[in-house]
Amino acid sequence: MKKIDNILKHTQNLKVIIIVFSVLFLSYCILNYGFHEVHDQLFGNHMKSIYFIGLGLPITGYGIWYVLQVAPMRQVSKTNKVLGLLFFGIIGKWILLAFLIKLPKKLKEKDSKFNFCSEVY
Repeated sequence: MKKIDNILKHTQNLKVIIIVFSVLFLSYCILNYGFHEVHDQLFGNHMKSIYFIGLGLPITGYGIWYVLQVAPMRQVSKTNKVLGLLFFGIIGKWILLAFLIKLPKKLKEKDSKFNFCSEVY
């Protein structure tokens, strides 16, 4: 039961982090490309997109650690998720988010492949 709680805790953390990062990234893109004059007045040349890459790297690292160490899935799926996180950026994070949303329901199913305990919930 403790292992399931650990998985669910990291799943919730990663979901929140991905959603917050996506909202920040989307608002920056809308402000930069849709309202360029307002963006220049607010930030000048200080706010570069490189900052979002720097912010996204620890999130990607946490996602990779989660997939490789915590997530209950087959090795092929782990490889696909890690490659998606590395090469697809924010889209790879949203692909991982789809898995994270389904995971708690799968863990609580009685006949789940991810059931770690012999207890019936």
